[in-house]
Amino acid sequence: MDHSLAFHMAHILKKRLLIIVLLSASVAGVGYYNTIFSSNQKNELPSITAALGSIEKQAIAVGQIVPAHSISIKSQIDGIVGEIYHQVGDVVTAGTPLIKVRPNPTPAALTQANTELMRSEAALESAQQKLDNLKQLVSQDIIPTNYGEYIQAKSDVKSNLADVQQKKQNFDLIRSGESSVGNSKLTSTIISPIDGTILNLKVEVGEPITSTESRQAATEMMSIADMKNMIFKGSISEHDAAQLQVGTSVNVTLAPYPGMVMKGTLSKVAVQSEALNATTTSSSRSFDNGFKVEVGNIQFPQDITIRSGFSATAKIILKQATDVVTIPERVLNFNGEDPEVWIADESKTGYSPRKVTLGLSDGITVEVLSGLENGENIIDVSMMMGQPDA
Repeated sequence: MDHSLAFHMAHILKKRLLIIVLLSASVAGVGYYNTIFSSNQKNELPSITAALGSIEKQAIAVGQIVPAHSISIKSQIDGIVGEIYHQVGDVVTAGTPLIKVRPNPTPAALTQANTELMRSEAALESAQQKLDNLKQLVSQDIIPTNYGEYIQAKSDVKSNLADVQQKKQNFDLIRSGESSVGNSKLTSTIISPIDGTILNLKVEVGEPITSTESRQAATEMMSIADMKNMIFKGSISEHDAAQLQVGTSVNVTLAPYPGMVMKGTLSKVAVQSEALNATTTSSSRSFDNGFKVEVGNIQFPQDITIRSGFSATAKIILKQATDVVTIPERVLNFNGEDPEVWIADESKTGYSPRKVTLGLSDGITVEVLSGLENGENIIDVSMMMGQPDA
């Protein structure tokens, strides 16, 4: 009985000793792991190197490529389209016939024009008869050549003759669309006032048109533009418009040629806003005034086709810094409003903060004016799970 009790007690003591040994080994292992992990965490903080680079702050304008100069073709007389001599895309020179307008007067207008012509002819005939009578008196020395009534009669004949010519020209234009003044020929055929390309045609043969002499808006029949001088027209945010200067370099990209960047020059910035730009985000919708801008002297490649109305984007360089110390904005930490970076060291945390002075930023990369030298390593706080206490 005593032997069994002694054996049982020895077995219990062995179990307790084994448990104590295992617990001691576990605690030691945890301590060793924490020491190694802490050491690795301190030595393997993610970092980047400050480097020299260039930063540009740009303003973006969205718009179209259009001709610098275009004109609308309108008629000076009411009527209908009789003939169209050229179509869209045709290249024409100044003086080229474009459209023949045939008068389409109402019977009342035609009758009135004819009546006014007959009255003018009758007045001329009466004035001429009076002058002939006075000429006979002059030839008989009954009245002198400087007789007032004789002088007035000659003036009346000239005045009535001019009135007849005017009424006849008006009647001919209303009736046929053709007339003449001396050596000049009046015609209802509209000719091109410039060298250019026909951009659009807005009328068809037989369609009635309203002239520029009408109280109503005149009918635009076609438009012509010089396609050799194309510019960018677009709109830019008011926040960027305040910083724009005419003559600034611009990079233009056309929607049909997204891989090509074409150089241009900012030639015009609107003095007054003409549009309201709307910007929508996931959380809000904001508005700001849009200002019209124009970019000229665009260096289009010779091997591409340029058409009026191509969508385009213009990137206007507002500020530029070259060969400066730069870092990504994501590595910055802010102590209140003061920016700082973290520099690796031998301290308990493995780093220490350093204040920096910032310069130009493009939203991704920022210039460092002071506090950091080219080639220095800094901790990339964006790659850390949390921000440890300094």
